[in-house]
Amino acid sequence: MDEQAVITGIGVVCALGRTPDEVWEGLLGGRCGAARIDFIDFAEFPCKSAAITACPTPQDLHISPRDARIMNTHSFLLMESAVQAYKNAAIETAPEITPDAIGFFAGLPMVDYETDDLLAAVLKSSLPKGGLDHDAFYTKGYREIYPLWPLSMLNNIALCQSSVRLKIQGENAVFSAHADSGVSAIAEGIAAALSGRAKIVLAGGVSEKITPSSLARGHIAGVLKSREDGVLSCRPFSSLRCGTTPGDGAGFLAIETLSSAVARGVSPIAAIIGWGRAFGIGDDFCSGPTAAAIINSMSAALSMAGLRPADIGLLIAHGDGTSTGDKNEIEAVNELFKNCPISVISTKGALGNLYAAAAPLDTAVAAYVIKTGTIPPSLYSTPVDEAVRFDIVTENPLQKRVSRVMINCNSYEGQASSLIIERVA
Repeated sequence: MDEQAVITGIGVVCALGRTPDEVWEGLLGGRCGAARIDFIDFAEFPCKSAAITACPTPQDLHISPRDARIMNTHSFLLMESAVQAYKNAAIETAPEITPDAIGFFAGLPMVDYETDDLLAAVLKSSLPKGGLDHDAFYTKGYREIYPLWPLSMLNNIALCQSSVRLKIQGENAVFSAHADSGVSAIAEGIAAALSGRAKIVLAGGVSEKITPSSLARGHIAGVLKSREDGVLSCRPFSSLRCGTTPGDGAGFLAIETLSSAVARGVSPIAAIIGWGRAFGIGDDFCSGPTAAAIINSMSAALSMAGLRPADIGLLIAHGDGTSTGDKNEIEAVNELFKNCPISVISTKGALGNLYAAAAPLDTAVAAYVIKTGTIPPSLYSTPVDEAVRFDIVTENPLQKRVSRVMINCNSYEGQASSLIIERVA
């Protein structure tokens, strides 16, 4: 198509900050957002650290107590980042953008119930010597559960509440639940903007809340940090890697056509010119996509953008610090970018694994790299795995003019996805 999809607003919130500038400064300064988990009982979990965000409160976001009862951490993070992107793109001062012309697309996580939501009902239905009196529960105990509680278990409630707040009435969709879902949300948003189905879209994702249930899922899948080694975060592409570290956060992009941005007098931040997706799983389920799938994903993105591997200056890799996941991505990058002077980083050593929020956060990082000519370091990647045949930026920021950045975001269930971000001429 002759049109180009451009980013005109960014909103992010994660362990390193509550604005894009704060997060960027934290990455350049080599800050790590991970800390010891001290708010839940994690004694039985090998992974004892996470990159926790200072979550906004319902009061901060002007959410009524009634609405807050069916919302949770992921909802608040989504709303804060979406509102940022909305304001930074000057949508609220553009009368030509009507509510039904704004699209909303999000990668959203698994949602766990809170023990306190059910505790009163269980206590009222408990037998004197332990156990649950089911007759008591179904006749009176259940009345202690908030009637709208089941709504809080639906991840799209977060999208709905933010849509109400921002008066968004256009096309929308939710994708779940791993890092590839953030790419799917961005790709669907771009398609809506380029086709004219939406004048402008908000697209991004949010991580899942870090709970005992989410930690249990990660350990069952075999992807979380499996031992303590003096480093609180994960070690992307390091020979000492032993699993990923969870993080929470959210990121949203305001995306529209270049002609729309010019007509509104809004400066485009960067263009998104290609994306690709592929699937492939090895014999060991939950080991991440195969090297072939990652190659296919990156190749599809290059093909859509009409580029060659040598045209990419920086790869923000998925790089989650898992044994098999990193191994397959190393193999894929070695193969596709052989003989190409590409630089590579992963932000997960600093931000933790943000799952559905990873794509928009890394896109924001890519935009800053293109703007400033500076690549932040990949934390805890040394000593680098001896299989690596590309340049991983470690220790200190690298000064390098970059016009195009590729971003990889994978699911540990076999999905691979890639985006390409470009400087706007």
